[in-house]
Amino acid sequence: MAVRIRLKRMGRRNRAFWRICATDKRAARDGRVIEEIGSYDPEARNKDKVRIKRDRVCHWLKVGALPSETVEQLMLHVGIDRRGNEIEPRPWRKRKTPPPAAAKRIEKEKAKEKAEAAKPAEAEAEQPAKAEAAADAAPEAQADQPPKQELEAGPSEQAETADEPAPDEAAEEQEAAGTDAPEDDAAQEEKPAE
Repeated sequence: MAVRIRLKRMGRRNRAFWRICATDKRAARDGRVIEEIGSYDPEARNKDKVRIKRDRVCHWLKVGALPSETVEQLMLHVGIDRRGNEIEPRPWRKRKTPPPAAAKRIEKEKAKEKAEAAKPAEAEAEQPAKAEAAADAAPEAQADQPPKQELEAGPSEQAETADEPAPDEAAEEQEAAGTDAPEDDAAQEEKPAE
């Protein structure tokens, strides 16, 4: 006969507890058992959740009974491993209970106040940084800008001035040609436009 150590459900609806039993593998979950060797109450405190008769559990494990996965985990919390050896008990996980609605509301209000208090401090901290950035950017911007004369002249005037030689160069060219600049201007004005 294959013996298993498993849970048998007891209690009532919405308030269940289990008995740890050595039973035939083929028997129903809540059916006939060979021996009841402990109990598990999930609603109880951590120390009182699992009660096991250690000597009887070790006896059944040494005879060859196999624990179910759930019973094996419960035995680890008590301090018994799969082979029936004593080990250090595994601690129960602490569950975080959700705070009541009022506590949540108070936490939200405090977080909101901290955020509002942090905004002016951040703005004050950003102002010197912005001023430094603007001061650093100002010389660079002035270096990138063309001279004011070119800015005052329109785009068409800039194109014309780019094609014509500079005034000093024009005077040198006229002297080399042997003509005076005022006479050329007068001759151009007297010619009718074609």
